[in-house]
Amino acid sequence: MLSGRIECFSDRALVIHLVPLVRVCLISREYPPDTGFGGIATFTRHLAQGLKEIGHDVTVVALAKDGNPACEQNDLGIPVHRVVPLSIGSDLGWSSLCMPYSRYVMRTNAGLFAKFLSLHNENPFDAVDTPELLAEGFYPAITKAAPLTVRLYTPHSKFIAEQLHNVTDTFDHQFVAMTERMAMLSADVITSPSRDLAEFVAGDLGIPLDDIDIVYNPIDADQFCPEGEKADFGKVAPTVLFVGRLEARKGIHYLIDAIPQVVKAVPDVHFVIIGDDTQNAQGQKSVLTEIKERLEATGCAASVTFIKRVLLSDLPLYYRAADVCVVPSLYDNSPYTCLEAMACGRAVIGTDGGGTKEYIVTGESGIIVPVKNADAIAKNIIHLLTDVVERNRLETNARTRVLAVFDRKRIAAETAKLYEKAQREFALSSKNPVCNLPVNRVLPVADEILYSFDSMIGELVLKASFRARVRNWFELATKRPRLLVAKIMLANLKAFSFLFGGRNGAFISKFENEVRDKERSKLLFGQ
Repeated sequence: MLSGRIECFSDRALVIHLVPLVRVCLISREYPPDTGFGGIATFTRHLAQGLKEIGHDVTVVALAKDGNPACEQNDLGIPVHRVVPLSIGSDLGWSSLCMPYSRYVMRTNAGLFAKFLSLHNENPFDAVDTPELLAEGFYPAITKAAPLTVRLYTPHSKFIAEQLHNVTDTFDHQFVAMTERMAMLSADVITSPSRDLAEFVAGDLGIPLDDIDIVYNPIDADQFCPEGEKADFGKVAPTVLFVGRLEARKGIHYLIDAIPQVVKAVPDVHFVIIGDDTQNAQGQKSVLTEIKERLEATGCAASVTFIKRVLLSDLPLYYRAADVCVVPSLYDNSPYTCLEAMACGRAVIGTDGGGTKEYIVTGESGIIVPVKNADAIAKNIIHLLTDVVERNRLETNARTRVLAVFDRKRIAAETAKLYEKAQREFALSSKNPVCNLPVNRVLPVADEILYSFDSMIGELVLKASFRARVRNWFELATKRPRLLVAKIMLANLKAFSFLFGGRNGAFISKFENEVRDKERSKLLFGQ
């Protein structure tokens, strides 16, 4: 939009400046409440409402809840268009088996792009904002349909590199990572919520760090505030709160390992753990079952209450009822649980794994401990529970820092400036899109590519798989017998690992990586 307005917002001080009005489309699979799964949903809603509050015209395109039809909703004045995955590749068989993640990405991205395109054709957007995760900006990026800002969360390449969420180095996952990279490299602006994540992505993409703008995550400091109702945990006791999915990356196991020390020092302590269970424990088993078994073994089960995921709108009640909040993540680019707790004036213990250390000023607005360190977590929980003066100081400073740095109106204003930058970059780059097809032909061509790939996979599986496998065994036996022996040993180790109760998991994983590296070296270098 070419018009502008005088806009005022404050971090408790008056600021007046001219803000060009922007018509922006936020494309995000996740958006509360239907698909409010985690940080992406939370961020997108805070940004949407923040942009609206400072006068911009905001539209959201998001997925409908599984099983629900496409529809249009209204989120406090913001139109939210819920879409379903397009039928592109819907009846593919073979590629669905070998590339389920890639197929999901292509189908959902097609549905999101089709809705965006119909809205854009009716009334053009000045800016498009998407996450990098699962390449939601892929089609807008390669077609140069509108100025595009891609916001970093945690790219698939990092999941592969660090095997987060049990993501392994398969072609399926690499294809998703490649699609994300194409979207990022074709975007007009890339923004990151932490320097830590920006450094990884800059290295992964081979671009200068300065090409990535750092804009912190926003929070509604009026909703997440110290004043208001509190949840009733049923016990009058010092309370320690954890909020997050029950999975290894969130560091829940290290908090569980810290609990016996805390209970010994503060016998009446009460731990509240809020979050959905996942099947990411060893052997793809329930994490909740695993950590409950640990608590039973240490005699601490009675000191812990588990609560399933809570609606975003209800979370402030739980933060206010806690004395200390713990964010023990092994890696998080910038966990919202940390920001929400700080906004509610809680003392937070976080780790140095990822961007949390950029949100907490350790010793001033919270405490940062080394990642994977249960002893440090326990020590600092005990310190804050027993030193009320220090806890109150950190609580006050945490709230002050949120108001000064992370208030969503402030972050929305910073983001709107990036949209202006994206428009300038778009004016230079839009003449050279990666895809020169007419925009309305992009999805049909993608459909044709998927079907061609599926046919190829089917032919290989049905006609050549056994012959190819025998040929591969023969070549290994004659040309690389040691590699063949290693692969046989690996297969046996994996098959009989249950005999060792899973204790050799790390050794098997390392051995498997070494075998894969040896096998790949031949493909790359002919060795």
